[in-house]
Amino acid sequence: MKTRSELEAMTVKKLRRHVIDTGNSFPYLGETRKAEIIDKLMKIQAEREGTKPAPASKGAP
Repeated sequence: MKTRSELEAMTVKKLRRHVIDTGNSFPYLGETRKAEIIDKLMKIQAEREGTKPAPASKGAP
């Protein structure tokens, strides 16, 4: 899975495509903001690795 910085570098359109391609479930994907998508992906990655998720960046729009 990509790192947070790699995900933040992606456009929202590419990020949504990445979510779909990786098989993650986002029933509200069309309404979510970029920061919310990235946070959800980081939580999924942490669960898979059995670790705690990295703290969310406060400056995200």
